[in-house]
Amino acid sequence: DDFSGGVDHGMSNEQLEGVNDELNRQRMELAQMENLKEEERERAEKEIARKEAALAKEKKERDLLAQQLKAMEEKLVSGSADAEAAREKEEELMRAQIELEERKAEQQRMQQQLEEQDNIRQDQEEKYGSMQEEVQAKTKKLKKLWAKYEQVRGEVSDLQHEWQGGEEEQPKG
Repeated sequence: DDFSGGVDHGMSNEQLEGVNDELNRQRMELAQMENLKEEERERAEKEIARKEAALAKEKKERDLLAQQLKAMEEKLVSGSADAEAAREKEEELMRAQIELEERKAEQQRMQQQLEEQDNIRQDQEEKYGSMQEEVQAKTKKLKKLWAKYEQVRGEVSDLQHEWQGGEEEQPKG
């Protein structure tokens, strides 16, 4: 019995760690950016969607392995006529169990990575929104202060004209 069911087991653990390290590096770069432009935010969202799809595929493969594992266990329980065949099945079962555990761990790492990237994206969006609000509030305050400045300047100018006009009307000595 071929328990793999045609599932491509993909990369080695070293390759997976390499990909994980690269994703961590990219996440660090993303976290250091002060402000994401719209297209960068869209690109980050597409990347997250792509990883979610990969995670779903990994879960599907893991579920398939779990089904195969269950089928093997049922065959083992139903009793094998040959003790050697039973031993081989048990070894196969142990290998499948180990692979299933590895896939579960990989899926958890991918899920955590997706959540971290999504949190970074949300933080960037919130920071962008609060910066926009701050700019709007300061612009409004600046306009109010400018209007008050213009008003006071006008009053000072009126007072100067009044004072100069009053000085001219008074006879000298």
